[in-house]
Amino acid sequence: MEISAKLVKELRDKTNAGMMDCKKALNECGCDLEKAVDWLRQKGLMTARKRAGRATREGLIVAGVSPDLKKGVLAELNCETDFVAKNEAFRKLAGDIAAALLASEAPADIETLLARPLAGGGTIDEALKGLVGTIGENMNLRRFIVRQAEGNSFLHAYIHGPGRLGVLVELSAEKPGPEAEELAHNLAMHIAAAAPAALTEADVPADMLEREKALFRAKLADSGKPENMWDKIMLGQLKKFYSEVVLLEQAYVKDSTGKKTVGAVVREAAAACGRTEIISFARFQLGEELPGEAAAGDEE
Repeated sequence: MEISAKLVKELRDKTNAGMMDCKKALNECGCDLEKAVDWLRQKGLMTARKRAGRATREGLIVAGVSPDLKKGVLAELNCETDFVAKNEAFRKLAGDIAAALLASEAPADIETLLARPLAGGGTIDEALKGLVGTIGENMNLRRFIVRQAEGNSFLHAYIHGPGRLGVLVELSAEKPGPEAEELAHNLAMHIAAAAPAALTEADVPADMLEREKALFRAKLADSGKPENMWDKIMLGQLKKFYSEVVLLEQAYVKDSTGKKTVGAVVREAAAACGRTEIISFARFQLGEELPGEAAAGDEE
């Protein structure tokens, strides 16, 4: 079976595994990329667990929160090169898009957002096309979210570094104030660093969970351990998995001991903030692959 260099490179980008291991995995799995990733994980040949997120896009993540902290937005504006991502006009347009999202009701889709007027005149689409014509580089508005808080909840936005990663977290606090806002900021920084996939165990996508269970079973089958021990071993494996991907179960990044979970930090906040709860979070990383979207570089 002939295996293309392009497919080998894509597998290496996803897994950090060696070239020959990637070729063997693709050969064993009939060139199915996702099965090859699982094969490498099962054999312990990945040098690091990586989330799908290797698309080669440049651009900017922007965020905004209304003055009353009840509305928050994230958006991703893409361009071709890092040079343009640092361009003042490009960064201004990205900020104007965030402001437009905050100023009116949440649009149903990208097309509706592109038709929205900007404060300085014209629509977002017109401004985007005008900038493409001026700079001579392709650009696109890739995605956005709008969150609205209710009751005791409020929103906090965090942009990491030069705008390659953004987080929006919604926190409910019985006693809102500086302590609750500081907690929201610390949680947003944790989410940026730890990249959780879900808020609670119940929120973990079913397909992700079933995939992990299948991997655990395959490893157990290879291990030679008695089958009557598998269920007990699986419980331990699942606990470890949840501690890696579930926000409330993750080790809090600001705890130097590594023993305190995010859930424990939120519970402890009740002393200053009253009943406290994380309602939701969103994390945008520049160029990460999205469900149903081909990785950058797939186009001919």
